[in-house]
Amino acid sequence: MRFHPPTLLLLIGLLHASDAMSSSIVCEAEYGARTERMQVAAAPDAFTFQTVTIESRFRFQAQWLPQRQKLKTYLYERRGKSFVLLHAAEYPVLPSTCPAAGIDFGLNKVYASELEREVFYQCRMLCE
Repeated sequence: MRFHPPTLLLLIGLLHASDAMSSSIVCEAEYGARTERMQVAAAPDAFTFQTVTIESRFRFQAQWLPQRQKLKTYLYERRGKSFVLLHAAEYPVLPSTCPAAGIDFGLNKVYASELEREVFYQCRMLCE
């Protein structure tokens, strides 16, 4: 059986997406004595984010795009009536390289402008 290039690309994409679905990504954001935990679901498009607000002062967002093989994270600080971006990061997520122990994307330490407030966040991919 011979596949045409567009069909072959679609099949490869579906295989990668199914591999990514067998894994899960968990992020934890900590500010003060409070820790927020987020199970990051695979996003169907680039405009889907998961959001958690921490102590009404910070907003943490994560986005897992299996089709683009990446995890994106954002940390915002409330300033007045809106939020301002403090930190953005992007990590490669290659499902074919997921070891049994999982992947740790590293600890991020972000400092806010006012009173040097500090937020820690870290994401991990758990492989099944």
